[in-house]
Amino acid sequence: MSAKKNSRSTEEKPACAPQAGQTATEPAAPVAWMDSPEPRQRLIGRIAFVALWIYVAALCLLALDQTFHWGIFGPKVPPIP
Repeated sequence: MSAKKNSRSTEEKPACAPQAGQTATEPAAPVAWMDSPEPRQRLIGRIAFVALWIYVAALCLLALDQTFHWGIFGPKVPPIP
C-alpha cells in the first residue's frame, strides 16, 4: 500500500498547468498604463499623472488663497464686516 502512495506523490504536474482559480483560456491580468511596455502608453500615463497633481495643487492653493485673502486668483476683496 505504501508503494501506491509513493508512486502518486512522485507524479509531476505539467509545467504549464493553470494556477488555482485561473483557467487556461483566461488572459493575463491587465497592465496599468504607467507599467505598460509600450512607450506611448507610459507617456500618456505620466502626463495624466502630472496633470492630476497640478490640478490638486491648484485646488489647495485656491483654498489657501480664499482662506487667507492673498489675492492670487483674483482681486483682493476685503471681508464683509
